[in-house]
Amino acid sequence: MEKEKSSVDILKEIAKRANWEFSLTEKTLNTRYGNSARNVIIKNHQISDSYFISAQTTNFDKYRIYSGIFFPVTGSNNYKLLIRKRNQLDKFSFRKNRLRFKIGNSSFDSKVYIETNNDIETHKLLSNSKIQLEIIEFVYSADCLYVGFNEINPGFNKDLEGKKFLSVFMALGWMIDKKMIDKAYRLGELLKSKFS
Repeated sequence: MEKEKSSVDILKEIAKRANWEFSLTEKTLNTRYGNSARNVIIKNHQISDSYFISAQTTNFDKYRIYSGIFFPVTGSNNYKLLIRKRNQLDKFSFRKNRLRFKIGNSSFDSKVYIETNNDIETHKLLSNSKIQLEIIEFVYSADCLYVGFNEINPGFNKDLEGKKFLSVFMALGWMIDKKMIDKAYRLGELLKSKFS
């Protein structure tokens, strides 16, 4: 019987087929309880200055496990943005509804939940209807998908340290589907062009 492939094995195969650079770091922190930290960094040299990162950390926060495309960006260090699919709780929470950012396009606003600390910057970034459609298509393609700016800033190696990132990512799991990875790259590139 063939052994089931791990997420690391699947990502290694994807990287090999696509001719992407693959690196893995693993640290076992507590052998008794099986606590380990695992980080995969894949560089797609066709899309410069981008990283496909999958991480499993020992932190107990909402991003203990995540995976996605990360683009280092310059700009406002304190700008924050998080976009996700709108859920039933969002629709019934009047307080949340009042606090969330709305772009002014009801077909977009009804489908996504946006948190930001800069309405003007966010409006500039999201005013394009093509970007809005790509975001909806991405966040609705699976559970726990997000678009963020300064939401996750991985710093576990020298290349990533101290940078701010635009990220198109999955929380609570790893992206191991090539079509989803390609979709995340496409959306990330489109958004990054607005920061240049």
